[in-house]
Amino acid sequence: MSRPTALDHFTQLNHAVYLHQPANTRPPTSQDPDLILLLGWMDALPRHLSKYAAAYENLYPSSRILIVTTSALDISIYSRAANWKRVEPALEVLYSLDADGAKILMHLFSNGGAFTGMLLANGYREKMGKVLPVCGMVLDSSPGRTRHEATIRAFSLGMPKNVVLRTIGVFLLRVFLVCWRVNDILRRQPNLIDQVRVELNDPAVFEAGAKRLYVYSVNDDMVEWRDVEEHIKEAKERGYGVEVGRFEGSGHVAHMLFDSERYWGAVERLWGRTLE
Repeated sequence: MSRPTALDHFTQLNHAVYLHQPANTRPPTSQDPDLILLLGWMDALPRHLSKYAAAYENLYPSSRILIVTTSALDISIYSRAANWKRVEPALEVLYSLDADGAKILMHLFSNGGAFTGMLLANGYREKMGKVLPVCGMVLDSSPGRTRHEATIRAFSLGMPKNVVLRTIGVFLLRVFLVCWRVNDILRRQPNLIDQVRVELNDPAVFEAGAKRLYVYSVNDDMVEWRDVEEHIKEAKERGYGVEVGRFEGSGHVAHMLFDSERYWGAVERLWGRTLE
């Protein structure tokens, strides 16, 4: 008998997309989100994201939960067409939402989750002709900027532990990142992370006035807290309703593990504000 996986009660729609349908019928008076979007950080595994899914199932038992994973290859190598194919099942779920009254809570992690959130929002707008109805957004350890050493640390997490193989891998990664940056300069286009930062604060992509919670740490060695606070300032200027959870002592995408009570209390307050 095969062992159950962390998302065994979810339906796997493709290699990157998982959907949870609540067992009970949604009450007409429910104020739970219609859909919770969990967008994982780069190379996050189902067992990592299952902890957040379980908490949401407890907080909002009538909500559907849609999980989308993102790999390092999705961000760095795979084409736009390949990324559209990755998120296509998720987009089909979004297209099926009630056009007039849907309420989405988007919870994204790091730059990988923000990249996938941007894809989903743009895909929905292109198909439906309107902005994805995200009422509340949690930005966990996001968004950062392209900083060379932080990017090396992020991409090297999935490398082999063997010292020789890891050394070779980091060297090749450094060469690749230089080539990637040169390509952006020659093509006169912004790098991917800068594009994500801009679109997160673009009312044509994410509706202005929607509520947000930024959760970040001064001890994060992959996403600088100053970069997050710069984005917070820009979001406020654009009209987004912003809440801030600034942690001290927690690492990258580890704030929930560091202080789960504070973390989920902030999420609950965020969703409460969307209902005001």
